[in-house]
Amino acid sequence: MVTIKKDLRSGQSVWMAYSRPKIPHENLKSDMRTDVLVIGAGITGALMAEELTDAGFSVIILDRRVPLTGSTLATTALLQSEIDEPLTKLSRQIGFDKAARAWRRSKLGLDSLAEKTQLLGISYDLRPELSLYTAGNVLDPDALKKEQDALRQIGFTSDFLDHKQLTKRYSINARVALLSSGNYSANPYKLAHGYLKISKERGTKIFAPEEISDIESSARRVYAHTKSGFCASARYVVFTTGYEVPEQLKKQNYKIFSTWAMATKKDVADDIPMLWEASDPYLYIRRAKDGRIICGGEDEEFSNEKKRDAMTSKKVKALQRKMKKLLPIIDNTPEYGWCGSFGVTPTGLPLIGPVPGLKNCFAVLAFGGNGIVNGRIGADIIRNYLTGKDDPDADIYNFKLPS
Repeated sequence: MVTIKKDLRSGQSVWMAYSRPKIPHENLKSDMRTDVLVIGAGITGALMAEELTDAGFSVIILDRRVPLTGSTLATTALLQSEIDEPLTKLSRQIGFDKAARAWRRSKLGLDSLAEKTQLLGISYDLRPELSLYTAGNVLDPDALKKEQDALRQIGFTSDFLDHKQLTKRYSINARVALLSSGNYSANPYKLAHGYLKISKERGTKIFAPEEISDIESSARRVYAHTKSGFCASARYVVFTTGYEVPEQLKKQNYKIFSTWAMATKKDVADDIPMLWEASDPYLYIRRAKDGRIICGGEDEEFSNEKKRDAMTSKKVKALQRKMKKLLPIIDNTPEYGWCGSFGVTPTGLPLIGPVPGLKNCFAVLAFGGNGIVNGRIGADIIRNYLTGKDDPDADIYNFKLPS
């Protein structure tokens, strides 16, 4: 087994309520050769395959599951330029200049995702959103004001709203918040499906369910041997496997967290801003296209799948209470409740780059609460690696070499 196998999600995700067109796939029936082998057919793998076929590479995708049935169905798809770690805190960890580059690259990644999705004509339910970042136990009102000042230094603008303004404009019960624009929400399944469909039209082959049992890497080619007895060889391999990381990366500096989410019935709210708290554990809220409210958070460090799943009912009730406090006039009765897991680094940044110890192998671990945007950043950076171009921000995301 090349990657660490885990149960990615459980419960009834709200995305199961909507039509989910299938992506044609098949089982390997012979050895295959390609330019790039992408391991993982979720949203990150879909973005990667589209980007690399656009660059002229032939691509094969392998996944141990049916495409788009892993973590992609668990995400709540808040597409934000904001990084999990506030700029003021990230600056203390990696320095102001590098933190500023990370924040700007996240904004560029989000804008690139929105623009490319539109240009490709993908049916995506992508919607521009106003966003509210409310004070919490990570950033109190004074610290939130300092965060606004720091963000303004690097070109991010926002309005500082007090309790009275939040109540009057949005019926939101919060002390203070930063109001900004330029973020998006989406149906993650439809978004990923659109990118996989485009890459298939360019010749990408998807083989699933297929599990890789061993990888041999050399300076010229990489050989991925599957449990079905066949081999896919490629000039390059890219892991887009979420928190099911390659064995060579399991000692990198990250932790796995469990997260929970709920969704109300349809038409419970008119348009409201996307909202998340500067808290740990943090809370986030968004509106779906049909008027459902999706609420998530209550994260805690992952222990095992059974314990995580057993907590779902309790966690959904906690989300209900928090949602009612923030949005007192909204019907907070859950129609869907689910849980999943995701990776977190100390900086809140993804890990992207060459895999130490595996020649010609790369990985995009789009960790954090902003995983879809991080997947877009990863696709750009890996394209630059494979086409021999320098990426000005690659150093921010590189894996640490073993000591």
